[in-house]
Order: sequence, then structure tokens, then C-alpha cells
Amino acid sequence: MSESSDRPLLDLIRREGPVTVAEMAGRLGVTATAVRNRLVRLVDSGLVERRAEQGGRGRPRHTYRASVEAQKQIGQNYAELAVVLWDELMSAVEDRKLRRFLFGRITERMANLYRSQLQGDEWEGRLVQLGTILHDRGIEAEVTHAGVGALPVLKQHSCPYYALAEVDRAVCAMERKMFEKVVGRSLRLSQCRLDGHRSCDFEAKPMLVGLPA
Repeated sequence: MSESSDRPLLDLIRREGPVTVAEMAGRLGVTATAVRNRLVRLVDSGLVERRAEQGGRGRPRHTYRASVEAQKQIGQNYAELAVVLWDELMSAVEDRKLRRFLFGRITERMANLYRSQLQGDEWEGRLVQLGTILHDRGIEAEVTHAGVGALPVLKQHSCPYYALAEVDRAVCAMERKMFEKVVGRSLRLSQCRLDGHRSCDFEAKPMLVGLPA
């Protein structure tokens, strides 16, 4: 939502919708004009749907209800669940081979989420595309070049797994391996936000003559 003042209205619509402007104004103790101004933002953002209901003679009555997108966003916080599941995986599964197997499966599943959206086989182009996809998903990421001839660097200014990474930095290794599978090039995490840096930087490892990347 663009403004915090919209949240009470969205919560009301989600709980009691479909509701009219007059009903919302009465519940919140504000003017109908104030409600309409907020509704414009919520409808434009796709969080609220406006529908016309014909109840008899005269002009139809317009009601508002929360969209499917709003239901997905409100209260969507998987951090605590992710921490618990990760802890169970790393501690309850005692067989190290089984843990590595599960770790690999998770990494592969994550990589598949991005692979299908990329085009081309050249790793630098795929890295740029990956940065764009991450940014579109709400992760503040960009691909930069230090200078002429320098290899591109994927910089994440926000961490999608921060709460989980604070508990176990193996998550950082999982993300790196996932990115490697997506772009087709070995990477290294040259700096990390957990160490006080402003971004997590994923750089291509130097290619050794006679050895694959």
C-alpha cells in the first residue's frame, strides 16, 4: 500500500466486504470523501475490487471487496515458519547424506523457479535477467560492472531470507548454489549484509584453463 492510512480501510473491507462508501465512512468515523480518496489508491493498486449491484430502480449501488491479491499480501509472513522448518531440517535429520540430499533438492527446486523465466545460454546475460526478476519480486537487486572488461556482479541490497540467515548462514550458501544453477557459472559471495556490508555481492569465480566454470 502506498500510505499507512490505507491499512485500516483495507482491513475493514477484507473483514466485512462487500461494503459501500457510506458504510466504510460510518465504521471509520471519517468523511465519504476521505474514503473515496483512499479507495482510488487501493483500487488502482489491485488490492480492492469495485462492483456495481443493481438493487432495484435508479442507479446501481457500488460495493468494494478485497481482491485475491490483497488476501495473499495481508498477514503474509513466512519468516517464523521458515526458521522452524530449517532448524528441523538441519538438526532433526541426523543422517548427513540425507541432509545434503535434501539441501540439494531444495536448491534445485528454487533454481527451477527462475530458470523458466530466463532466455539464452550466455551466463552474463542470464545474470542480468536474474537481477531483473529479483527486483520485480520486491528484492532490491541490481547487476553492476566495476569497469571496462570487469565481470558483472549481482548485488542484493535486501535479503529475502534475512531472518533465516541470521539463524544459520548455510542459507547464504544455498542461495549462492541456486544462483549458480540458474546462470550456469560458479559464483562466490564476496561480501554479505550479515557482516555489515550494504549488499550481498555475488561475483563470478575466475575460470581456470582446462576446467569448467
